[in-house]
Amino acid sequence: MLGIMFGTMALIIILSAFNGFEEIIGKLYGSFDSDVKILPVSGKYFVPDIAKMRQITQMPNVKAITPVIEENALFKYRSNQALGTFKAIDPAYIKSSGVDTMIVSGDDVLYQDSTFYALLGGGIGNKLDIHGHDEIHPIQVFIPKKGVEISSLNPENALAKKEIMYGGIFSIQQDFDTRYIILPIQFARTLMEDRKNVTAVEINLKDKNSVDAFKAEVKNIMGRDFQVLDRFEQQPTLFKVMHTEKAAVYLVLSFILLIATFNLIGALLMLALEKSKDMAILISMGAKPKMVQRIITYEGLILSLSGALIGLVLGGIICWLQIHFGFVKLGGENSTFVVNAYPVAFEPLDFVLVFVTVVVLGYLASWYPARMANKKIGVDVLSSRR
Repeated sequence: MLGIMFGTMALIIILSAFNGFEEIIGKLYGSFDSDVKILPVSGKYFVPDIAKMRQITQMPNVKAITPVIEENALFKYRSNQALGTFKAIDPAYIKSSGVDTMIVSGDDVLYQDSTFYALLGGGIGNKLDIHGHDEIHPIQVFIPKKGVEISSLNPENALAKKEIMYGGIFSIQQDFDTRYIILPIQFARTLMEDRKNVTAVEINLKDKNSVDAFKAEVKNIMGRDFQVLDRFEQQPTLFKVMHTEKAAVYLVLSFILLIATFNLIGALLMLALEKSKDMAILISMGAKPKMVQRIITYEGLILSLSGALIGLVLGGIICWLQIHFGFVKLGGENSTFVVNAYPVAFEPLDFVLVFVTVVVLGYLASWYPARMANKKIGVDVLSSRR
């Protein structure tokens, strides 16, 4: 029972830790990705339908909506250059995203006093060597002009260039920090000389628990030519890897639980041997062999269920203590991790899954000794009658 208890406790603690990391990563990516993103099924650019956009904007769950333009570009600040991607959005949208809470230097402003500002990822900020507020030197943004061939004599003629002032630096996650610069969409439209096309439409919601229902409504409005993605679908590889890792850990620890149940098999076999005379007496009094088999099976289920329940309770208590007190730390005092302690999050389905796993393994571990005991008792009864 103790072996099953410790195996159950370890399984629920580790699965809860995986939930905690998934929650942390979801929040980090949620600071940049929107709750819902509308993309064309084919092609990169599309022209938003004004009537459909108005219909989506008027939906009660919409907190903020913005057209988005994403394009690769070359950025130059003074003598430093960096390649990256700009994400152009409506300046008012920044307050509904999580980027405004991730600013580590400067201000979370894209447009103020008739001036456009850029928000840089920390990695690009380091490449451009921007370390503070600069009202003198602008950031130059270069993109290829559409339909213009690059000349070997003067390649700059094939590039569109526009200058923008430094606004601030955000730090979310390495993938974003080393790649993205956030720009006002009016600035990007002028740079690209295109007032209509966008690459996506992003939406943030008031009630984030009703994303699935909202997606279905938007899908009906937009039609088959568009795909509507939630946060997880916008980063499919990342979350598939996390779920695969969690499933692998669950299988490994389930095998450890299976090994723990071998102790249960041994204990029940010894019990059957010790009580063989008593069981033979029961059969002689008229009890059927199936009844004796059920006794052994119930004995094993009681042991496994007791270990499972105690393990779930202890695992839940340890996770609760970690959530509130964080006694297991990540790194030392000068750690640069996003969180100081191992993140933990409860998922009711994990408790159900672990309990069902222990019950199934406990039943299988009880069935074999019960069957062997039934055969042995039958042989003993026949021998005694002869």
